[in-house]
Amino acid sequence: MQNVIPSEDVDAGTLIFREGEAGDCAYLIQRGRVEISVDGDDSQVLAILREGELFGEMALIDGEPRSATARAVSECTLLPVTQTLIESKLKTADALTRVLLKLALGRLRRMHAHHRDANSEEGGSVHDQTLQRVVSELTLATDLHKALESDELELHFQPIVRLADGALSGLEVLSRWNRAGAGYVPPQEFITVAEETNLILPLGRQLLRRACAALTRIESQLMSLESETAPLFVAVNVSARQLYADNEVGELLDVIHASDLPPERVKLEITESVLLDDPPKAAAAMRQLADAGVRLAIDDFGTGYSSLNYLHRFPLHTLKIDRSFVDNLMLNDAGQSIVRAIVALAHELGMQVVAEGIEQAQQQKWLSQHNCEFAQGYLISRPLPEDDLIRWATKRSAE
Repeated sequence: MQNVIPSEDVDAGTLIFREGEAGDCAYLIQRGRVEISVDGDDSQVLAILREGELFGEMALIDGEPRSATARAVSECTLLPVTQTLIESKLKTADALTRVLLKLALGRLRRMHAHHRDANSEEGGSVHDQTLQRVVSELTLATDLHKALESDELELHFQPIVRLADGALSGLEVLSRWNRAGAGYVPPQEFITVAEETNLILPLGRQLLRRACAALTRIESQLMSLESETAPLFVAVNVSARQLYADNEVGELLDVIHASDLPPERVKLEITESVLLDDPPKAAAAMRQLADAGVRLAIDDFGTGYSSLNYLHRFPLHTLKIDRSFVDNLMLNDAGQSIVRAIVALAHELGMQVVAEGIEQAQQQKWLSQHNCEFAQGYLISRPLPEDDLIRWATKRSAE
């Protein structure tokens, strides 16, 4: 079952679920009203729920049958909340929270069985900041699902240049989401939701597919304009779920093989923390990618729980120096010593080096003098939409 299901419209009078049935999802009311009642000799209405309220979740949490019946009072739009999503949330809760939740559910079940009153499973409603946050996340998730289906996410490209001569060498692809009626959603916000709902898998494949196609178009444009014509690489971020999910590496390779790009011109960027979650599994996944010719980069190196013992186990081609080290580069000798050590380590392990977050000419000059091969940052260019990138590259090659 998918973790996120698109919202559905139901007519007035529609039976949503009946008391005694097994529960396979809860529902968030986005529009309309839902009646919660108990069956028996005399049907009793427990509550009328409205927009923003959640019902049906307790049957999923404790595995018991539905203890009430839900029926649409008016035309409704309902957002299904799957069992998989609720279980994933429970798994991340600490042991005490899970125990307290089970105790509370048991008490509510007993109250419902003896009293059949508004304190039942489906009638209770908590309006607090936590509920509002959950509602917001669920709505964001279903909107993101729709955005993926309609290819609404935008791609922006941040140039990566070779420090020896300033030539454009590659492009890091970043996703941007202009959510209808809400403006741009911060990438970290919707990526987090995608991770939690497993949308990160189709999102990652879509981003990779579109990135490969975009690079082909960009190179064709630059060649026709007699601009930069050297073969470029495209860098795409990969999450832990993509690396560890069954068969997902094969899916990523299928996307690459279906594109017009040679695998060696695709670079997948993996954060350091992902490598340490499950080193043997990460190494196996990365070996499968590397054996197919895909280039691999370790991103944000030195900002997590670094382990030099792990670093040599992975088939890495590039090490990216995090911007936090670049920020301190010109402030003191210690900052420079750290970057020199990172560059030396990378070269000793046969990796190239990319410095992120270049904002000052002095930083770029120092890195070039100390054998750092590539750089990216606002001094060079901000991430740009495709048309703006073409204009930037054309203007730059003419200077």
